[in-house]
Amino acid sequence: MPHTIWLEARRRLREELLEKDYETWIEPLQAVRCVDGVLTLEVASGFARDWLKQHHLAALERVLSEVRDRATSVVLLVNRALDIPPRAVALPPRRVERPATASPPARYTFDNFVVGASNRLAYGAARAVVAQPGLRYNPLFLYGSCGLGKTHLLNAVGNALAVERPLGTVACLSAENFVNEMILAIEGRRMERFRRRFRGIQTLVVDDVQFLAEKRRSQEEFCHTFNALHEGSRQIVIASDRAPDDLRGIEEALRNRLASGLLAEIEPPDDELRLALVSRKAAALNLVLPPEVVTALADGWAGNGRLLEGALTKLDAYATLAGRAITLPLLREALGPPRSGNGGPSLERIIAEVCQHYRLSRREIVSPRRTARIAFPRQVAMYLCRHHTDVPLNRIGEQLGGRDHSTVAHALGTIERRLATDAALRDALTTLRARLQA
Repeated sequence: MPHTIWLEARRRLREELLEKDYETWIEPLQAVRCVDGVLTLEVASGFARDWLKQHHLAALERVLSEVRDRATSVVLLVNRALDIPPRAVALPPRRVERPATASPPARYTFDNFVVGASNRLAYGAARAVVAQPGLRYNPLFLYGSCGLGKTHLLNAVGNALAVERPLGTVACLSAENFVNEMILAIEGRRMERFRRRFRGIQTLVVDDVQFLAEKRRSQEEFCHTFNALHEGSRQIVIASDRAPDDLRGIEEALRNRLASGLLAEIEPPDDELRLALVSRKAAALNLVLPPEVVTALADGWAGNGRLLEGALTKLDAYATLAGRAITLPLLREALGPPRSGNGGPSLERIIAEVCQHYRLSRREIVSPRRTARIAFPRQVAMYLCRHHTDVPLNRIGEQLGGRDHSTVAHALGTIERRLATDAALRDALTTLRARLQA
């Protein structure tokens, strides 16, 4: 009797859950007995038991209640004789292209997100989404340059919602992994299962949606998934390195859907937030920094959270291995000259290098003239400014003759298309990037 019940429950769970989650946590369970509305399942370790209780128990009891048509609870007993290790910890995934979309990294929470003027709107909107999923700011679209906290906020949303919702109802993944999942489903002739899984969830959290550019089949499938969830008032949270209107290679229909909710830009941190970021990340590494070192790090390395983490790790290792206290001279010795505020060259520096390379004056490159001799280097400058700074498109356009953001977006698309076939352009960009990094 318990085996028959468990067999049907496993079949339903397999259709509902990600394959990796099912194989890791559900498949190894053994049904022992079912008495008075309680099904007893054996697990291989205390770790597996605790993980199942925290992340899977609600889903197990829900499905079993559906199978038996009556309320059913689950008791988990440890049976080490099963000798089945929890594969999610002991073994690498069988298929690296199949991510655990329902389990965002636990280190990303709202509590350890550092809030400032540049990210307050995005932070507040993310908290509002958790408070009323599907009702406010749907979709929520976060955008900004890398290292500013988009991924942190996405995973904080996923973690907060996963606490209140059954396993399998919150999917947190990158657009690249969505595409990989779809490819595997096509190859295995499992597209219906793929669609049921993604369109049956309660919350979809997708990072780096710009990865869908030029992938028409993936965009079509993502658009259908988006429509199904949105029409059912289920929450969608998306992040990208640029606003929907600036996403080249994305079909207009999908761009319009992405822009239909709240757009929240995360801008580069101001001075106050930079100091707070240094203090918070140093504390996470148990580093005690003198005030002058905190200030130096905030000025030179805190424009990008990932660069700051790398700088702090290197500084800690350098001081530990040298057996020296962290001081301002040691910082300069370990990290070299300070980086610019955004971790890269300034707009002025980029424009100057492009002018020198193409033998133009600053007056020419910002002029209204559209001759090929001037217009093409101007587009190259826009491209480099976009990829080497955190500056918004409208500010880039202002620096290059008062042009609007749509002109800059057009230039980005032009350069990206030409890179595929223009060897001379690739060589020019390689040369210019080497100069900018010097």
